[in-house]
Amino acid sequence: MLISYPTMEAKSLKRAGLLVLGSLIILAGIALYPGGAQARSAAFSDVPSTSSYHVQIETLALLGIIDGYSDGTFRPNNTVTRQQFAKMVVLAMRIGVSESDVCAFRDVKKTGEGELYPDHYVAAAAREGIVTGYSTSSGLIFKPDSPITLAQLITMGTKSADRGLFVPPDSWKSAWGNFDPVHAVIARVAQYNGLLRDVAPAGRSLKSLSPWGNATRAEAAALLFNIMGTDTAGLNGRFLGDSTDLVRYFRAAGVGDGKFSVPLETLAKLYVKYGERFGIRADMAWAQMIHETGYGRYGGVVLPEQNNMAGIGATGPGVAGNSFATAELGVVAQFAHLAWYVYPDHLDDPYCAMVAQPADGPIATPGDPRHFLQPDGGPHKGNVRTLYDLSGKWAVGSDYGDAIKKKAAAITPTCGLW
Repeated sequence: MLISYPTMEAKSLKRAGLLVLGSLIILAGIALYPGGAQARSAAFSDVPSTSSYHVQIETLALLGIIDGYSDGTFRPNNTVTRQQFAKMVVLAMRIGVSESDVCAFRDVKKTGEGELYPDHYVAAAAREGIVTGYSTSSGLIFKPDSPITLAQLITMGTKSADRGLFVPPDSWKSAWGNFDPVHAVIARVAQYNGLLRDVAPAGRSLKSLSPWGNATRAEAAALLFNIMGTDTAGLNGRFLGDSTDLVRYFRAAGVGDGKFSVPLETLAKLYVKYGERFGIRADMAWAQMIHETGYGRYGGVVLPEQNNMAGIGATGPGVAGNSFATAELGVVAQFAHLAWYVYPDHLDDPYCAMVAQPADGPIATPGDPRHFLQPDGGPHKGNVRTLYDLSGKWAVGSDYGDAIKKKAAAITPTCGLW
């Protein structure tokens, strides 16, 4: 069964409840918050590439969802306030916010004209049913400056999910069990759907974390990175399934395994691997590959032996585009080129770079042959956030993003694996 949520195309609709086994459960009571800031290069000095939260933090920072401190640190173990996470989740899930969103909580600071944070972001989160406040004798309050607990973080994040979530069977056991009448139900659904993957740091289990402990900035980034995987049009975040889900969708078309230079299972694993590395969803890139290659049958100017699964450089009739020595290099190029469109700056990754097409053979170096500098000196376009934004940019035509979205929407993640 699915837990039904409104779609991204209907952001003004309330995200108030979870449909669980035919019964409507209103998620109430626990009000759940920061400040994102301008996107920037996200190589924080205290979040090395070895950190289990590196990709999540860097992705969200480059998108302007979270920010670091003036000394170049992120301080991943610091706590998060309730109003801070309200802003984070609104930005992560692309929820519209304006001065017309009037905050009903009397303890949230009111901003002046031209300012939106904190009151308008909190109001937008409340409008979507993501947060609720506390009733007192003097009115409704939000406790905006209180640290958010991990349970509240998960409840708030799960309520912001775009697509429907699956309800686990009665036999499925969650990490924390029935620790609370409201939060436990939501945390169980979140875990079953993969929304709590890598929220615990490397070497620790989810069960080792207390749901009543204060959530950290790193945990908030990890959860949001996963929640973005429910965005039906968004390119960033985590693909919530695994490679077998990609293969299953491909083969369901009944056209064979395609003319790829590696087995389909190997190709799917490459998409999951590099999707996680670039902070770009494997399901979206896989759907794009299917669209570009016609389920690996090709038939256009790009030939299978080019290992160019995304039509990179194929800019017109008779222009076959770039060639790559291996399928893996072709996958890297696709993700690196998507990163060039999505992020305003380079990822802290050597593969997020320009490579040259040799005159006498295929590209044998990881990177993107179309990673061009901008006229203003900027390294990336940074003008794409959704599949729709690719239309007229990655490819000619206004329906390019819609065609990919239709395929991506049919890729169903397997639940209960994490």
